[in-house]
Amino acid sequence: MNASELALHEGVVAEARAAKGRETDGLVESPLETDMLQPWEVWSQDLFDLEMVRVFGRSWVWLGDTEDLVKPGDFITGKIGTQSVLIVKQRDGSVKGFLNNCRHRASGVAFDPAGNCGKAFACPYHAWTYGLDGKLLSIPDKERMYGADFPMQSYGLVPIRVHIAFDKLVFACLSHKAPSFEEWIAPLLPRYEAYKIGNYHRYHRELDETFDMNWKVFVENSNDDYHVRFVHRRLNKVRKQMDTIVRFEGRTTSGYKPHSENFDLSLGRTDLDEDELRGSYAEFIYPNLTPLPYASQLIMVRADPIAPDKTRLVSRIYGLTEDIELQERELVNLELTNKEDTDMVTVLMENLRSPFYRVGPSSTWEGRAKHMMRQIREDVATPLAPDEFEGPID
Repeated sequence: MNASELALHEGVVAEARAAKGRETDGLVESPLETDMLQPWEVWSQDLFDLEMVRVFGRSWVWLGDTEDLVKPGDFITGKIGTQSVLIVKQRDGSVKGFLNNCRHRASGVAFDPAGNCGKAFACPYHAWTYGLDGKLLSIPDKERMYGADFPMQSYGLVPIRVHIAFDKLVFACLSHKAPSFEEWIAPLLPRYEAYKIGNYHRYHRELDETFDMNWKVFVENSNDDYHVRFVHRRLNKVRKQMDTIVRFEGRTTSGYKPHSENFDLSLGRTDLDEDELRGSYAEFIYPNLTPLPYASQLIMVRADPIAPDKTRLVSRIYGLTEDIELQERELVNLELTNKEDTDMVTVLMENLRSPFYRVGPSSTWEGRAKHMMRQIREDVATPLAPDEFEGPID
């Protein structure tokens, strides 16, 4: 990023507030301070572009799981913000990650969500070919096109950090300076290790749909324990909603809800604490993952930003049951929950189009949302380090 671009980005927040405030303040009085999303934060393309750099450029993002990475050449693809990435099983059993871009032009080298490439990846545009380890293997007519001295070793696929969490979940990070994944989710780590997620397996289908909403509006909703009693009122009979406990620390948040006495999802487990056996958590891992862990299953909902008004939701369930009918019931229930949320969020999106509206203060049960909005704003206001992408890949 050159100096003029940097100056533009650093001024986005201040300029947006000043420009909107000069003409639109005064119609809606909001005497209490608020950290909730304001209209100008939702529809700005400049702000969205900056978030793709400063939020997603230094965050750990969930991409998939090891069930798609069994044999050498197995791969999964995904997005970290708007950057396409590729995770590949190596011949020695390890897993490596790369930017999913040929070094010649902007094409990807893998296009399916998961698959097996055989021995190499070939770009479909000009047929540059890469090994599983990312090394550039060949360029058609190389000497005629570039001469004998072309530096092949300098044009391999760009490596990124990868972490396999709990022997199951695949996370990746573009930054070389961001904390380790264990540090990233430190407040949740002991409990997630106790769940033994590696014993869970992926349910027979996933949910994948794109909605007309800003990714931050969905993040705010995911961290809002206040709306659950009303938007998801059908769940009130199985949860003690009024006993919700809200926690937030670092880049994670947690909303715990005890279950009613007649609602049991433990599937006979006795190796967890009573809270985990008799209740469930609505949680968040910055910047775009909503995990909902239970004693016998783990729901994962990821919000992939596409544009200021476009977000893709990818949802999977992992669990202990092999019963397809039971899996399907849980997936249908998740579809309904997602629909309840996205129907409400798209209403907010339309009303947040107005530059005159001012949102109200956050409640106690919106503390998680406030915490995440502050984290996003802090990252947006902080340029990446000059050496953000220097040093070894751990």
